[in-house]
Amino acid sequence: MIGKVKIGKSFAGICRYVLQEDKQAQVLAAEGVRTDSAAHMAQDFAFQQSQRPGLGNAVLHVALALPAEDAAGRSREEVAELLRQIGRAYVEKMGLENTQWSLTGHFDKGHPHAHLVANRVDNDGQTIPDNFIGQESRRVCKELERELGLSVAEQRGREQAREVTEPTHRQATAKTPKAERDANWQRARHEVGNALKHTAAYSGSWDELQAKLTRYGVQVHPSAHQKKEGPQVYGVVFEKDGHRIKGSEVAKEYSASKLQQGFAQYQAQSPALTQDVAQAAHAYEAGALRQRQQQEAERLNRLYQEQAARQAQAQEQARQAQAQEAARQAAQAPRRTPLPDRSRDGGIEM
Repeated sequence: MIGKVKIGKSFAGICRYVLQEDKQAQVLAAEGVRTDSAAHMAQDFAFQQSQRPGLGNAVLHVALALPAEDAAGRSREEVAELLRQIGRAYVEKMGLENTQWSLTGHFDKGHPHAHLVANRVDNDGQTIPDNFIGQESRRVCKELERELGLSVAEQRGREQAREVTEPTHRQATAKTPKAERDANWQRARHEVGNALKHTAAYSGSWDELQAKLTRYGVQVHPSAHQKKEGPQVYGVVFEKDGHRIKGSEVAKEYSASKLQQGFAQYQAQSPALTQDVAQAAHAYEAGALRQRQQQEAERLNRLYQEQAARQAQAQEQARQAQAQEAARQAAQAPRRTPLPDRSRDGGIEM
């Protein structure tokens, strides 16, 4: 299970997002706010926020995501009940009972998830701190995974967490179909750029780059001219969520020519990197061997000391036993009556 935390300013925007019909939204639970419309829900949140007018970032938004395997074999009603149980437990463990909140499920993706929206201004007009809230959320999610028998979030990677985050500002404010398409394309371009930051510098070919980008949901489409010496790539297009973006549109360093220069540099450095890795591995193995030898010597020394202590104890016990036996024998020996002294009467008994 993933609990992605965001702090925001606009209750109106987040309420419109979580209650979108095309998300197959379903309100699962709520406390202190109306759920009949996004407008009413936002008004209720804003009214309580007004007690702390100086607090700009009053929106606490948490995306609680279930992997597909946790939803497999369950009906939508059963999945909704599981999300409701997770959401209520999360609210309790995060200490959010004394504030307004709503939990809305989205069932438009292969992994059902729910959006928890909470007010950082509580029912007493006090501010709920957000210090280390991300770390606390991860701790609570791990605890719920153990208690409810859910899949471990680390095994799912970061891709799913990105899929359930709220839209960008451009997406949220788009008013026309063209504006929505442009906003979605811009978001895809941004995600492709982030993926390339973590992969392009560590790839030596188009195939290697594609293998690394697959986990980010990005496809690579090089364009090539057929030459006598073989095909020569002259352009590249990246595809993400149905959007096609040229490499140069992502950034200048991700054009086909720049990427191929990077491939050549990586290949040239690869033998040196391999040697460095091998040397590091050898040094690690040598260090590990010394550590094992030291641990073994310490273990043998402890065994020798324990054996010497046992021998000394046994010797002491044997000495005490001998002393006790000698004392017992001395106590049981018969006493002899001394003969009379006849030296005074010359040996003649009177």
